Amino acid sequence: MKHIGNTLLLAATLFSSAAIAENANDQAEIEALRERIDQLEQDLDAKLEAMADSVESQQTDESMANQVHLGGYGELHYNHLDVDGVDDRELDFHRFVIFFGYDFSDSIRFVSELEVEHIIASSSRRGAVELEQAFIEFDVYEGTMAQVGAILMPIGIINETHEPPTFYGVERPIVETTIIPTTWWSNGVNLIYRTNNALRFDLMLSEGLKTGESDPFNLKGGKQKGSFADAFDFAVTGRATYTGMAGLEVAAYAQYQPDLDQSAEDSYAEEATLIGGHIIYQLGEFTAKGLYARWDLGGDAAEAAGKDVQDGGYLELAWRPMEALGFFVRQSAWSQEAEVDAAQTDFGLSYYPHSDVVLKFDYQLQNDDAGNSDGFNLGLGYQF
Repeated sequence: MKHIGNTLLLAATLFSSAAIAENANDQAEIEALRERIDQLEQDLDAKLEAMADSVESQQTDESMANQVHLGGYGELHYNHLDVDGVDDRELDFHRFVIFFGYDFSDSIRFVSELEVEHIIASSSRRGAVELEQAFIEFDVYEGTMAQVGAILMPIGIINETHEPPTFYGVERPIVETTIIPTTWWSNGVNLIYRTNNALRFDLMLSEGLKTGESDPFNLKGGKQKGSFADAFDFAVTGRATYTGMAGLEVAAYAQYQPDLDQSAEDSYAEEATLIGGHIIYQLGEFTAKGLYARWDLGGDAAEAAGKDVQDGGYLELAWRPMEALGFFVRQSAWSQEAEVDAAQTDFGLSYYPHSDVVLKFDYQLQNDDAGNSDGFNLGLGYQF
């Protein structure tokens, strides 16, 4: 019995030792498992944090991309003209323009337009580099906005919208580059109000024209273009536009400035008033455009020079039977001096291999008062 008791005691001791050993091994494995779980949790947290950073970065990049707006246009012209008996042929990359915009928020935006004309701008070349727009636009209230900076004048059909695919003819309509001196921009403030029934009103306060004493009634030459512009006498411009009917746009505009010489010590030009308007109507394949603008210049000197009234207008009819092809004819008449009545007839076609790319051909005929410049023009234009 004693031997049996000892044997049982020894077995119990061995079993207890084995259990303790096994328990110790289990504890070690548990600790190792805990350490592994902790490491996996750390790795998972790191990966989740990296994924969150990546998603946030992607969202930031997308947000930035949505805030930035890029665009532009270009024009290449070939002019083959007989200018009062003199053969004139010219190939010119007329314009290259970049639009850049940025949305600071849903209610504050930046708009700009940088243009290079005639490829090279230097003291010995005819080219130019011009900042035609650079303004901040604020949403003031529902339907009301304010623009502050260098702004295109709210006048005419093409002064604000002049990308080549948007108008017929290689050159811009001549009345809108003489009587309305397109492209015309100034430093100032423009208030815009839109109603629910497709009415828009613009009211702009800006630098005025400043003509030179040697040619005091050359209004196109009086554009200051926002560069060190004299601002003794501001110009006030207003426009009302209606687009409440499908295919129809009707606009009327006016500008007044009290002094064309910007308060020169010896006054050589007085006040100037511009009134004008246009109508555009599209019905199916056909579009009709009509525009008229008139300057009235104050003072005896303007009347004596026969330049107290300068006006002009044009009528354009266009037919676009298919998306890729359009035809037009335009009749223009204008006068910048008494008894000098200029007239020009343009007709031609535009081919659109893409909605934003256009190939143009037109033929022009001028009377003697316009310069007697007859011939054809070819053009390539695009926007993006």
